[in-house]
Amino acid sequence: MNTVGRLRRDHAILRAKLDVLEAALRMGPEVWYVLREVCFTLARQLRDHIKREEELVAACRQTMISPPAGKAGGGMNPKILAEIVVEHQDEPEQLRTITRLFLLQPDHSLERLRPALQETIRRLRLHMSKEESELFPVLERTLAETLGSAAREPGRALLFDETTTVNRVVRDFPGVQPVFERLFINVPVEGCSCLDEVAWRHGMEARELLALLEQAVDACECRRQEPVPQVEAAGTGASR
Repeated sequence: MNTVGRLRRDHAILRAKLDVLEAALRMGPEVWYVLREVCFTLARQLRDHIKREEELVAACRQTMISPPAGKAGGGMNPKILAEIVVEHQDEPEQLRTITRLFLLQPDHSLERLRPALQETIRRLRLHMSKEESELFPVLERTLAETLGSAAREPGRALLFDETTTVNRVVRDFPGVQPVFERLFINVPVEGCSCLDEVAWRHGMEARELLALLEQAVDACECRRQEPVPQVEAAGTGASR
């Protein structure tokens, strides 16, 4: 998966979290703990996404705005890019404010939380739509011009992501079971939880857990691909 493809995947994951928040807000105070956990997870995922996005924008900024002669990259409106940068500062601050509201609501009331969350959800959805229509196409053109065909190579297929459940990972890749055991992740109890939620419960970043699982999958694949010395074995048997 290329860099812009990763950003698009981030957006899909963030939208899934926003969908959960919207559904929970339509319920009563009994979902207070669900809202709190999802908000904490959303804040962490948004922070990681913004960091990846800003690193890519910083690397491509000059070419995005003023491409070299004869290059097809660029076309980014500097005003829109400036708006996106400002929104990257505002959105985490909104979520930090909401986190403080959770801590200041001992009665688990949603009276103050609901309007703040609804506004945050609305603004995040608008922001992601703006990036997908204005920023990502320019990034893709710029990377294609800068890196050539390497930027267009799809890379290895995605095995799993933050929204994949523990049960799904263990079912598809049994060789990763020792990773969960080393991290004291109880698969029978936590199997229905997504990887990002499990990572948060165990004090990890989701990307750290994903990296460990991917390493375990690669190691298992390598072992399966090792050639079996069948000829030697046959020869040994014949000599007996």
